[in-house]
Amino acid sequence: MKAKDRIIQSAKELFAKKGYNHTSVEDIVKHAGLSKGAFYFYFKSKDQLMEELINQMAQRTKDIMKKWLEKDLSAEETIRGHIKEFLKECYQDRHIAYVFFFELLCNKEEFRRLHQRHMADILSLLGRMVRKGYERQEFLCGSEEEVINLIVGYMRLLYMEKLLLRQMPVEEIIQEAQRGLDILFRGLKCGG
Repeated sequence: MKAKDRIIQSAKELFAKKGYNHTSVEDIVKHAGLSKGAFYFYFKSKDQLMEELINQMAQRTKDIMKKWLEKDLSAEETIRGHIKEFLKECYQDRHIAYVFFFELLCNKEEFRRLHQRHMADILSLLGRMVRKGYERQEFLCGSEEEVINLIVGYMRLLYMEKLLLRQMPVEEIIQEAQRGLDILFRGLKCGG
């Protein structure tokens, strides 16, 4: 494993065990079996390392969404498929997400801006999925914005409460997400 990858892996493990604020650069390099010089060759600070971890997670989310958008499926199948895959991916990095949302997002402006940038891209991609449903007349009521807000709000609840805080098994969360989407899609098909 390359030095940078060892640093990233060590940071993930230590952030999961000790939290971000209680993990030092020295802890990370000691765990990785490297020098501080190796750390600072790749990263200016612990914050920059965390930013890279968040950027990687966000990029994987966007890649999942793009992959599902490229498929010739209904809007419902596209949204359901991407959410299922998204939840599985999030489960893998749940410890980093926990640190980001509960230790950093509320305390550091640069992480709030980072979150806003990634959310803008994610909302745009979700908007394309929802728009497809209206264009194909799969969705007959509500507006794109309302549907996006419902999906994001529901997923945020599942992600934050069930996955990060309660640490429920990912398969249970996926089943709950699918049941919630059943209700949403039934309503969107009713019209009027």
